[in-house]
Amino acid sequence: MTGLRWRELVAPVVAGCVTLISALALTIVSAWLITKAWQQPSVMDLTVAVTAVRALGISRAVFRYVDRVVSHDLALRCAARTRVSAYRVLADDPSSRVLRLGRGALLTRLGDDVDLVSDVVVRALVPAGVAVTTSAAAVGFTALLSPAAAAVLAIGLIIAGTCAPWAAARAARIAATERAAAMEDHVAAVDRVLVDSPALRVRGEIDGSLADADRAARRLAHAEESAAPADAAGNAISVLSSALTVIAVLVVAGMAAPDHSPQWMGVLALLPLAAFESVAALPGAAVAVTGAAGAARRLAELTDSTGPDESVEPAATEASSRETPPNTIPDAPRVQARNLVYGHDRDVGTRDLDLPFGARETIVEPSGSGKTTLLMTLAGLLPARGGEWSADGALFVAEDGHVFATTVRDNLAVGAPRATDDMMNATLRAVGLGDWVAGLPDGLGTVLAAGADDMSGGQRRRLLLARALLTDAPILLLDEPFEHLDDAGAAELRAILDSPVLPGARPERTIIVVEHPRTDGRG
Repeated sequence: MTGLRWRELVAPVVAGCVTLISALALTIVSAWLITKAWQQPSVMDLTVAVTAVRALGISRAVFRYVDRVVSHDLALRCAARTRVSAYRVLADDPSSRVLRLGRGALLTRLGDDVDLVSDVVVRALVPAGVAVTTSAAAVGFTALLSPAAAAVLAIGLIIAGTCAPWAAARAARIAATERAAAMEDHVAAVDRVLVDSPALRVRGEIDGSLADADRAARRLAHAEESAAPADAAGNAISVLSSALTVIAVLVVAGMAAPDHSPQWMGVLALLPLAAFESVAALPGAAVAVTGAAGAARRLAELTDSTGPDESVEPAATEASSRETPPNTIPDAPRVQARNLVYGHDRDVGTRDLDLPFGARETIVEPSGSGKTTLLMTLAGLLPARGGEWSADGALFVAEDGHVFATTVRDNLAVGAPRATDDMMNATLRAVGLGDWVAGLPDGLGTVLAAGADDMSGGQRRRLLLARALLTDAPILLLDEPFEHLDDAGAAELRAILDSPVLPGARPERTIIVVEHPRTDGRG
């Protein structure tokens, strides 16, 4: 999923090993220097050791910086690959399961879950490789001084490197499921407040929504705190193992070689402390692996559900710039539906259609009657619940289509990456945005820093229509295209869509519009 190649781990692991081996060397030389200086030799006898301590202290900081740069560079590249891979799968193979997910669940999977999967590189794979290599180096050097002490150190490192991560992983498993659900609820609650706050205020529901967000935040905090006892046990095991190992090393080494020098004893006393620095990261690595496993399962459910579905017709989607191979879509496809039953989890309607290429069809029904569901079914975004239909190359244009925080040009290029500036400007003029784009500081290159918030509701609706007209889709399925427009604006766009020669990439298309009855001057 991350596209990680094992050879990419070599540089981060080597950088981490060099950092900790530098720390081991610093500890060894420092221990020798302290115990030797205690004997008050001549300064010349300590000069090399003093210089070595300075050099190793500086090198440790330098190597730590290199370690962080290399490992985080790899983690960020893995995150980018994972996110791009997920978006490609979602764009190329739409799924009803994805569409049933709430915004909070989808944001959590493409945000928090991707980060958890990518973090396993920095927080688990690299630390594990560094711990094994550095521990082996520490045990090997200790064996040169005292084989018995090396055996004790190895046992201590194994206990700290297995029992502490096990306890931490157990703690993480306790909280993982609850935390994932709490995170989705929290993101959904906060997203609802941020996106729908004007409507919530009008309906008098803003206080209740804020209370829901607060409860979701407390639930998330409780989920993260529920694993604290087991997590503390893992940390206690690590600290206790370190302390007991130091004592055991000194006792065993002293018994094995009673006639030892102070320098020998000083090194054996401090070396285990430095060696345990490598395994101290393993409890966190276990937590990262546990969290990443759950996140990977959720991402797999999201992406695996988007495989081929025999009930889903090929369709172009507004969020995707892919082009359907020309040999799979007729030049003039018909829209046909016979006893088409549509709905999400239940049947909401049945429809018969037989529209020749170039036809115009307007469906006017009240809100909640399943108009959007019908269009999504015709576009292949939802599987039909019964009947037969055909709408090859249909493009569904959602009422709440996203306006990205980028340039006007890039927003239009979402569905038509090869469209020229002249074509974009002509289409914008046709939908009534010519004066608007001409008045922008950089024209098509003007960045809409706040996305849709930089536009009025009517301007946003016209921009989404222009984006659809710039695509090469032979069939446009428009959901509430006249929403947020007054009667004059709606009549203007309706005349454009009813024209036999359309602006944009194709002068002739089939257009199906769904809208609710207009009861006043606005939709």
